Amino acid sequence: MDQSQSEQAWQSFMKLCQNIPSKKLLNDFMLLFLTHEEKESLTTRFLIVQELIREEMTQREMSERLRVSIAKITRGSNAMKTIDPNLKRFLEKFLK
Repeated sequence: MDQSQSEQAWQSFMKLCQNIPSKKLLNDFMLLFLTHEEKESLTTRFLIVQELIREEMTQREMSERLRVSIAKITRGSNAMKTIDPNLKRFLEKFLK
């Protein structure tokens, strides 16, 4: 699959996600598309972003509390530095 096909597939997937009418259906949808390991990885990334938004702990404290490597925390932190300000405000509103 080339990059163009991959991007088209991603956009189709995102459009599908936007049209899921209920929380139950969204949960079932995600369980279909994500393996157990992918779900755990996504959950971990969510918790890392949430803690980075809250700014209440050091990266070392996050690493210990979440039982993940400092490298994972650092990757999340680096990703947060590049996000759109509108996304950051959205995350602050819902994750703080």
